[in-house]
Amino acid sequence: MPKSKHRKKKHKPARSSRDERIDIIRRVSHFPLRECLISEEWSKSGLAHIIFARNRPDNQVAIGVFMVDIGCLGVKSAFANPAISLAQYDQMLRSNPEKMARTDPACAVKLILGALDYAKRLDFKPDPDYYYAREIFGDIDPESCEEIFEYGRDGKPFYFSGPHDNVNRIINQLRRKVGPDGFDYVAMIGPFDGDEVYEDEDEEIEN
Repeated sequence: MPKSKHRKKKHKPARSSRDERIDIIRRVSHFPLRECLISEEWSKSGLAHIIFARNRPDNQVAIGVFMVDIGCLGVKSAFANPAISLAQYDQMLRSNPEKMARTDPACAVKLILGALDYAKRLDFKPDPDYYYAREIFGDIDPESCEEIFEYGRDGKPFYFSGPHDNVNRIINQLRRKVGPDGFDYVAMIGPFDGDEVYEDEDEEIEN
């Protein structure tokens, strides 16, 4: 029996917005690195603010920005922009309340990947935007960094709560994963959304 000439067309699956953003950032990841910056006090605070900037041939800058909790949570926030003006980039740096210092980009990537791995072992996932923002790394090789980074504090996961954290969820998860004595924390407690962990609200608690 002859085959019909009217075959149904196969439709390609629609691409997600994340896939599109990955492609956009990947296309600028080969541009020369302008600088890599990290917050000066990151090793004391446990929170590293990291910026990658690449020079575009049109005198604009491609950037990737990461907020990395080395205590337990990994990448708390991430975003990338394939093209901003030099004036916008300078304004972003001037408006940053933290003092930033130049750092080895390979070590910055190594610090981020190590924090991700540490957080994964505790069942914490990175900001979903990390999966496109990481394309700004390009061919930076973290293996070329000889520095050794430690995560947590004193051999344990350490949680210092942020203003937008679900403190209950995070502490309950740490308790399930490493036990009540397997981690340390400092948390500002407010109204509860989930299972209650503490009896007293609105006080600073240090474990």
